[in-house]
Amino acid sequence: MVILLVSTAGTRRYLEQQLASHAQDAASALSISLSESLGKSDSVFAETQVLSVFDRGYFQRIDVLDTQRNVIVTKALPTKIEGVPIWFVQLMPIHTPAGEAFIGSGWRQLGKVLVVSQPTYAYQHLWRTTWQLLLWLLAICLVALLLLQVGLRLILKPLRAIEYTAHEIQAKKFIQIDQRPKAPELASVVMAMNQMSKRVGEMLDAETARAESLRRQAFEDDATGLANRRGFELRLTELLTGEFHFDLGLVISVELDDMRLLNRHAGFAAGAGIMQTLADEARATFGHLPSTILARSNEFSFSFVLADISQSQATELAQAFRASLMQALSDNEFSQQIGIQVGAVFFTQRDSRSDVFARADLAVETARQSERNGFALLSFQPQESSSLGSFAWRTLIATALTEKRWRLLTQPVVALDSTKLLLQSECMARLVDAHGALVPAASFLPMAARHRLMPDIDKAMLTLAFDHLKAAPLGAPMLAVNLSPQSIADPTFVAWFERELTELGNSVERLAIEISEFGAIRNLAATVSVKDFVQSLGGQFGIDHFGLEPQALTLLREMLPNYVKLTGSLSADLVAVETSTDMLSSFVSLAHSLDVMVIAQQVENKAQVTTLRATKVDAGQGYYFGAPK
Repeated sequence: MVILLVSTAGTRRYLEQQLASHAQDAASALSISLSESLGKSDSVFAETQVLSVFDRGYFQRIDVLDTQRNVIVTKALPTKIEGVPIWFVQLMPIHTPAGEAFIGSGWRQLGKVLVVSQPTYAYQHLWRTTWQLLLWLLAICLVALLLLQVGLRLILKPLRAIEYTAHEIQAKKFIQIDQRPKAPELASVVMAMNQMSKRVGEMLDAETARAESLRRQAFEDDATGLANRRGFELRLTELLTGEFHFDLGLVISVELDDMRLLNRHAGFAAGAGIMQTLADEARATFGHLPSTILARSNEFSFSFVLADISQSQATELAQAFRASLMQALSDNEFSQQIGIQVGAVFFTQRDSRSDVFARADLAVETARQSERNGFALLSFQPQESSSLGSFAWRTLIATALTEKRWRLLTQPVVALDSTKLLLQSECMARLVDAHGALVPAASFLPMAARHRLMPDIDKAMLTLAFDHLKAAPLGAPMLAVNLSPQSIADPTFVAWFERELTELGNSVERLAIEISEFGAIRNLAATVSVKDFVQSLGGQFGIDHFGLEPQALTLLREMLPNYVKLTGSLSADLVAVETSTDMLSSFVSLAHSLDVMVIAQQVENKAQVTTLRATKVDAGQGYYFGAPK
């Protein structure tokens, strides 16, 4: 701006000088021609001479005076400034000094001529020059800004890397800054940031490794890498009673006869090789399925559970496994000294664990009675859990959805410290039948899952939960709602969910959305999308029924939920199995390092509460604190 003002002022002074010079030159030239006409006292000729000069239009005023300063001839035009804004004229006025010359004849003085130049062209030139200069200055400024921005990007690139790394550390992702800035001050900051990130990452990695080691000790078989009996029973119980709903499952039981005799004669390595081959074939045949439990259920017994599978697919897989196993062991000289009994039996989610085990034992014994390396697949007799058939259940659920016959029950989640603060209330669905009776979720949810009605049920429950949140007073505890894997995988439901959650306003800060560990692992991308959206609006996200899946700790590190709810079987296992305490303590320590709260489910007695407090679990949920109501 200073450059513009100085340049404009200099141009104006130059133009004023030019106008003065122009007026003086005109006055001098005109005085010579006027000396002849005024010398003869011919005023008419003098006026003609003045008019011939004035008509060129470059003059504002020409006056011819006699020696007594009386006007002989005068010509004047008003100041005309075209194409220039008035504000510019007022801001930058151009002074036009008059040029004057004496008129004489010989030694006799006849008068004087005064000439004032017209400033129109000067204003126009000054305006054009100022405007062009302004454009050039703006262009130079833009180029300078662009160059400055490029330079700052290069200079501040290490700072952006530091900022990005800080955000990643805040998200518990401990990365390194590869770029080393040339500035010593920034280089030292980068080095310190990398060292901090490395050390904290190593601490978390060590904590994760310790927790994973304890989990494997508790739930995995060292020899084969499959689940051990304890892990198998806990995961099967969770499968039968948890929130993952399915129609049909298959248990394949394998028993190895005469293994003790083989170990005695050929050594333990021979028996271990056979068992490892069996485990490898099971992983190769069943590992691609989304819902499987592969376990060494006893010393020489194996159990493989396939859930959410059709009868024909299950039969084909069982036969393929048996064929591939026998083929893999055909070259093993020691396999001829043992018997391999394979029995398979179907089950549904309505069966108890003891019933499943009993039928699996019957299938193995049937295989043993058939031949040395026997195979038996017991026929499946489908039964309903009540007098209602599948179509009747579908009709009942669809009618309840249409008529909005749903009840929202809540169960408290209480802090385990001395405050016993109510942290949240978890919503639980109840269907109201035609007679007004409440139908437990365990009765209708499997049928809802079979008929792909879970998104509609989740919509109904969320609508009730949203109404509850809007009506709740300030300071009310959070409300937790569990979403099914079917729902988060349904684009229509997700679009509805995001729209409703956005319209919830500030109330969303008192909402927690939960997805089961099983559903999160098998729908990871959809789960991450739901989590990010909920947290972006200020809500909380939790992983329900956490702790039994082999990928549990990996999920915890990658997902970083606000909290996890330990599966109920782990809470019950704490009192029954002493080693569970160390594993849970390691889980909790890792979760707290990631700023994740840990909540225990199915807390039923004071002994569990005491143990949970000792392991520093944050909160508990179960009938000990209150039944759903």
